[in-house]
This record gives sequence, structure tokens and C-alpha cells, in this order.
Amino acid sequence: MKLLRNTLLETFVAVVDCGGFTDAQFTLGITQSAISIRIRDLETALGYRVCERGRGGFRLTERGEIAYGKARDILRSARDFDAELLELRDVTTGDLRIGVVDAVNTLADLNLDKSLKRFLDRPNDVRLEIVVASPTELTQRLITGELHVAIAPFRNQVAELTYTELCQEEHWLYCGRDHPLFDLPNDQIDLDVISRYQICQRSYSMLVSPELQSNDPKAIVANMEAMATLIETGHYLGPLPVHFVESRGQNGKLKELAPNRLHWTSTFHLATRSTSLHRRAVELFVADVVQSCEANRDLQDAGT
Repeated sequence: MKLLRNTLLETFVAVVDCGGFTDAQFTLGITQSAISIRIRDLETALGYRVCERGRGGFRLTERGEIAYGKARDILRSARDFDAELLELRDVTTGDLRIGVVDAVNTLADLNLDKSLKRFLDRPNDVRLEIVVASPTELTQRLITGELHVAIAPFRNQVAELTYTELCQEEHWLYCGRDHPLFDLPNDQIDLDVISRYQICQRSYSMLVSPELQSNDPKAIVANMEAMATLIETGHYLGPLPVHFVESRGQNGKLKELAPNRLHWTSTFHLATRSTSLHRRAVELFVADVVQSCEANRDLQDAGT
């Protein structure tokens, strides 16, 4: 149910998200001519063109770029408003916008899939959205309200957000099969040896020791898949989560370098806005994630 809706804005945002009228017709379930009429009516109401369309393809005008951002925010707020009113019927509804960093699906101590399953197994009318981004971008999206909750190794925590510690992620330094260090015994590998070689660094988290970081890195990546690919070339070393490497089944493509001496740990937190009155969907999901991580810790403690 949509208590607050603006068909013209919904159509405009859908067209932009789909990259044009052709794909938007399937998303909206109406013809291109009907979409064209709605966009024309929107431009008439606004008094300016929001997009160019024709043989040159679809593109937003300068004012259209601004209008799109504002329209997207308005529609998101409207969906949240609808959900808050409808939840008075004791129905879990509305949007649940979750942000995560990449490669978390194999992090066993997090068990995100089980948390999501527990949440989705309940009767609900929730529109789920999952965004993968860096911790910095997730933080910004939480502050602006684009996300309700985010899970990441938030090294730089801000006052506007509330953080709950979830689990640890272990990282080792790896080299590829064609790298000079691949066949060198680990007892001959130390910081002095490693410092002779290029290390691939992440754009959002320089995880390795300060002694190994370069002020002018030759390779920067934004996700684990890209990191692993560059390491496999044999030209770079790089830190990767142990669970991620094991899940890829490398079959000897990667080698951990002196894991007893060269390893790092990331602490994952769940973050939400401190000032938000969280809706039922958000509260339930947060509780599911925290409960899952606590259960994992209890199992580990019992096994020690």
C-alpha cells in the first residue's frame, strides 16, 4: 500500500535507474509512450527539462541530475513514512536497506545468510535492498538515511552512528604462484624481505603494517576479488581474509606468507543512526544479526 505516492516522480526515478525508457517499461509495467507522457507532465509541472531523449540516447540535464537526487530522497522518505503508519497494524513492512562490505558471505562468524533467513522466514511485507560499498561510503549513506543498517569493519567511527561489535575477520598476507616469494620458506621471510616487493593496497583500508605501506602504491583496489586477481598475477603481494581465500579453492594459486608473524584482524561492527527511531523491520534484523553472532561466540567458547 502506498499512502504517499507521486506517480510522476516514481516514473522519473525508475527511468533514470534503468538508464532509459526501454528498460523502464518492464520495471513500471507500462508502455514507453505512457512513460513519455509522464515525463513530459513532470517537466511541465517543474518548468524545465529533466532529460534528453532521442537518437542520441537518454541522458539527464544538469537540472535533471539535481531533480533526480531530490526525487529519490523524497520517495525513500515517503516509503519510510508509509511503513511507520502501517506498522501500527502490527505488520512488518516498508523498506529495509542494508549495507555491507564485499566478501562477507563466507565469513562464518557473521553468518549473514542465516540472519537474513531468520528475518525473511517471518511473515512480512518488506522491500529488501542490499548495497555493497566501502566502510566510508556505508557511513555516509547511514548518516544521510539512505541505509538503515550497515555491517563492516568500521575503523573510523563517528558520533552520529551507534556501533555494535559482531565478530573478527582474520587476514594474512598472500603472494601468487609466480611471485619470487612463493617457493621461499616462511622462516626466511620477514619485513625486510617483503618490503622489496610491491604490495597491493585497498582504497578504503590500508590493513598491512605501516612499515610495508607505500606513499605511492602501484596498485589500489576497492574489493577482495580485484585484490585476489592482482595477487595471482605474481606481481603483487596483498592482504586477504582467510575465509575468502579458502572459499575460492585456490588449489595452490596463493600462498600465505609467514602467517604466524604477518597477520591482521578486522573487527566487524553493525552500525545504525544514533538519532533514528528504528522501525520494526530494522529492529528485528539487528536483533537477528546480533543473536547469530552471539551464538557463534558461545559455540567457540564452549569448544575451547
